[in-house]
Amino acid sequence: MKKNDTIYTLQQNIEIPDIVTEKANMAFEQIRKDAGSSSDKIVTYQKSVKKSRKKYVIAALIATMTVGAVSAYAAYTNWSHGMKEELRISEEQQKNLEANGMAAFSDASVTDAGVTVTAQQSITDNYYTYLSFKVEGYSVEKGVQPDFETISVTADGQDVSWGGRFYDGMISGNDGMFVNADGSEPETEADGSMIENYMMDDGSLEYHMILKSHEKGFFTGKQLHVELENLGTVAKAQYFPDIEGNWILDMTLGGADTARYIETCEKLGDTETIVTGVELSPVSMRVTYDFPKTEPRMEEFEDENGEIQTIAWPAQPPFAFGIRLKDGTVMKYISAGSESTGYTSEEGQEYVVSFPLDRVIDPDQVEAVLFREYNEESNEHLTYEVPLKAN
Repeated sequence: MKKNDTIYTLQQNIEIPDIVTEKANMAFEQIRKDAGSSSDKIVTYQKSVKKSRKKYVIAALIATMTVGAVSAYAAYTNWSHGMKEELRISEEQQKNLEANGMAAFSDASVTDAGVTVTAQQSITDNYYTYLSFKVEGYSVEKGVQPDFETISVTADGQDVSWGGRFYDGMISGNDGMFVNADGSEPETEADGSMIENYMMDDGSLEYHMILKSHEKGFFTGKQLHVELENLGTVAKAQYFPDIEGNWILDMTLGGADTARYIETCEKLGDTETIVTGVELSPVSMRVTYDFPKTEPRMEEFEDENGEIQTIAWPAQPPFAFGIRLKDGTVMKYISAGSESTGYTSEEGQEYVVSFPLDRVIDPDQVEAVLFREYNEESNEHLTYEVPLKAN
């Protein structure tokens, strides 16, 4: 991230005490319960952590992905199976993403320690890039989560903020509840927890990443350098090593500004928050608010050493959590994580919330954006709807 970025995020470079994460997760869990879900696989609030690793100069392991290196037909047939499932991308949407330049493709591969990693494709808009890597030669049992030990990502030599995980075959429906990609209910353990299945039908795995930047158009056409080191499994936040290996890939991203921007002046209920604009791309949403900064609420808590600490809870506006389409379809809890939140200046008047979507949408078909907040005094979740006027 550039040092002169104007967004001051809550996630970036801040050590968040466990109690803060716990309380935020409880709020998300309550939202799920309100929606009538018995699922315990909820979207949790996490600080975006960038993994780092030693630099390796291994020329034989470097592969290059070049935009436009394949024909339109080849590109269409080379879509990542997992990305199509996870983002619910229709054939028409695939064609549109190829035609407008957001999608870029590759068959470049790196093999080490008997494992082949292939940079399959990317989808890039103004603020986010989605990446898919195919991993062959490594397998895990159902319910066991694979992971790389360390990962680093740079764009034109600059470190970028990212999140990533192996695709587990589950997606969220329009109600925000998790189901298998084919629409069936996930298998569960005796305690009700869901059992993930990371293996694809062809015996491969797919690792998906989302990169984010606060600079509009930052990723478009950038040279991306991804280094992956070692494979293993994860359980209860602990990594268990299995295979030592290095997989280094260089790629050129596509990218296009296909966003729909709508100016608004909508007050959210009885709050003092005014939504001033919504920017919708096929894969992300960015909302601007008129939300004057106030003094944070201070709260004391006891840390693991029994000492009393103080945490500042800054005021935040109601967050966008869903959309309503022109045909009446309502899609809830559509954030894919990696949210960016904060003021655009030290004065603290304009507030921005930006996040990637967990599915591909048609911005022109969105009729309204749904907002939600938790009222601690009444112990209620309040929902607001902001209609989007036609351009």
